Amino acid sequence: MTFKKDLFKNKQLRLGGFYELSIQVCPSLIMSPITEYTNYIKSLKNVDGPYNKDFELKAIEVEGYEHEWILNLENHTIPFKTFNIRESQPLETGFNWFDICFYTAAIEQIFGLEYQTWSENPNCPIELNDFFNKTLVDLNNIYKFQMAMIDFEISGQYYLTDLYSEINNWTHSRFFINRENANLISNSNKNVVRIID
Repeated sequence: MTFKKDLFKNKQLRLGGFYELSIQVCPSLIMSPITEYTNYIKSLKNVDGPYNKDFELKAIEVEGYEHEWILNLENHTIPFKTFNIRESQPLETGFNWFDICFYTAAIEQIFGLEYQTWSENPNCPIELNDFFNKTLVDLNNIYKFQMAMIDFEISGQYYLTDLYSEINNWTHSRFFINRENANLISNSNKNVVRIID
């Protein structure tokens, strides 16, 4: 446990931006899916936490919006954060977002400097992409979200409605939507959108 505590408290791993899975979940007026999503993360056998800044377990506080965790993979252990961003201006037309974020410095120091997720040709460790892909499908099975995205600092950049017309996807952003919304996506965006059931 000392290793995990040192890893968790290592400020050198908490630098740079975030490589993240960002999910446009539901209208801001509905909070229960965020609780369900956070409880799912807590239930994962390869996830420890959430922790406070002193590496003590803490209760889930959905209204507090930020939780810090540790992901245990077969050959690597890495800290990460989840965020609930609740749009409230105005509350009646906003959305709840659920983000799972890994610091770029943590990715590079733990997996290797070749894993630069912020560059023009991003390279993410396959283990993290597998974690994101499985997690977004599992979360969608708990509560069908509006849209999910994976990329560097992608949170808040697009909404589902942005996929109805041509977008300027200048990076390597990946988008995920439910099959029932597939007919709403413009033809020009179909090459960057994965349809999930």
